[in-house]
Amino acid sequence: MASERASQSSGASTPTHEPAMPPIAAHHGAHIAHQAKRQALHWFTLRRSTSSLEQMGVGEKKRGLVLVSQKHTPVFPVWRIVLVTVGGSINSSFLIAGGITIMFGGPGGALISYILSIIVLYTVMTSLMEVGSRMPASVPYYMYGTRVLGQTVGVALAWSYWLVWIALLVYEMVAGGFIIQFWLPSVDRAVWCLLLFLSCVTIVIVDSRLYSPIESTLTLFTIAALVAGIIVGSLTAAGKLGDRKRGFETWQTDDGPVLNGIVGVIGASIFANFSVQGAEAGAIMALKSPSRYSRRMTPIVICSVLAVLLLPSIFVTGLILSYSDPWFDKDTFDSADGSSLTYVFEAAKIMPAAHVINTILLISAILDCCVSLYIATTIIQDLADHKLAPSILQSPKDRDHALSPYSLGLCCMVGLGVWALTYIRETGGFVLLGGVIGISGVIMWSSISIMHFVVRWSKRFRHKGDENEYRSWLFPVGPLVCLVFELGVLTGLFYILAWVGFDINIFLFETLGLFIFIALIIIAAVAQHFGY
Repeated sequence: MASERASQSSGASTPTHEPAMPPIAAHHGAHIAHQAKRQALHWFTLRRSTSSLEQMGVGEKKRGLVLVSQKHTPVFPVWRIVLVTVGGSINSSFLIAGGITIMFGGPGGALISYILSIIVLYTVMTSLMEVGSRMPASVPYYMYGTRVLGQTVGVALAWSYWLVWIALLVYEMVAGGFIIQFWLPSVDRAVWCLLLFLSCVTIVIVDSRLYSPIESTLTLFTIAALVAGIIVGSLTAAGKLGDRKRGFETWQTDDGPVLNGIVGVIGASIFANFSVQGAEAGAIMALKSPSRYSRRMTPIVICSVLAVLLLPSIFVTGLILSYSDPWFDKDTFDSADGSSLTYVFEAAKIMPAAHVINTILLISAILDCCVSLYIATTIIQDLADHKLAPSILQSPKDRDHALSPYSLGLCCMVGLGVWALTYIRETGGFVLLGGVIGISGVIMWSSISIMHFVVRWSKRFRHKGDENEYRSWLFPVGPLVCLVFELGVLTGLFYILAWVGFDINIFLFETLGLFIFIALIIIAAVAQHFGY
């Protein structure tokens, strides 16, 4: 039945100037591109907190890099790490397309996919903590590859991270236009995109520290909305709200609770995987704690809180939303109208919920646009500080200015250039951005697992007697499970291509990020060969 719906909806109307994009690819792109902001959120919070301590004299600053002394290592409370990490995972990505996992795997397959994703997230966090504990404090986590996997691959990974934040900046600009058109459909989306971009640049220039408290407040509102959705959904399924009692009827269909068996679970895991990607950066914040108990418990607490919030939510949604529901035939999922949480409230006859959720999504898009620009600028500065980018882009020597105007200007120009391309080819370019961001997440998790093997088995990374060294108790099973899981996700991506029939847009969506990474490796190898 799912394949029939896919073939029926593939003929949805699209602009005449470009080929039609099958709805499955559009769902996928809309979902995964919202995720990469998780990494931006976590690294932003980590870097801003460290910079604040440095400004108070706790650390020292050399060549634009914050080096925090071991004596005054910044301590991040577990509650703060959990709030930042969980907030990143349940923002617009889960609210927008969390229910799409039901379309691929049914209610049971969706639940299984989220359980698997949270388990794999824990293995990635423990792997990243062990790798990070053996790296110098001055090396950002996106540059660990230069120390572990070699200069060529490491540089390619670092530059691919920078491109991800640029892609995310553009994606949030375009998504913000979609979200505002929910209320004002007659105004050209380009107007809202450019206004959003100018607002973002202004906030970053004035004081980027405004992001952290606002995002924390938004996270609390999002958690409250999710908890309300769980309660309302439970009452709706029990018949206390809405027009009828649903019970477990979605679990008792002819196809059973798990649609398409293992293939359906793999398809659902694509979206569940991207929902939690980025949360592993909380491991880097946990490493700052001098307490071994805190370092051990932080990944467990983060994954447990995610399980408590996400699993009941997807379970309740699965009781109300059937995988054959016409709701999945939408052309886009980039506003509250495409949120499964909105569907739950509407089933309970609580109609104003769509406007509340759309407001949360808009605020989230603005903040994520800001943090994407900020992180893209800091990454290019770090690359220049490590002689991996032109020296003019180095961090400013003036402590009162965290961002180089040259780095900020470069990111703005590249971002506007990419946005112009997406405006010319709006639907296709928008979805391709999602593909680039999503594949980068798969590459990141896989590279962390590979680095874990190298760090554990290589003698040059052994530091006997270091009290801050972290050793994952899951090794080697943990990183191996992650690699197998990511291989399954990639397999699921190409299964979608075979499912809907070959389409050049879907092919590029699923492979462009990989092609860009390979191209970066080749460029880095050539540059290293000629001594650059």
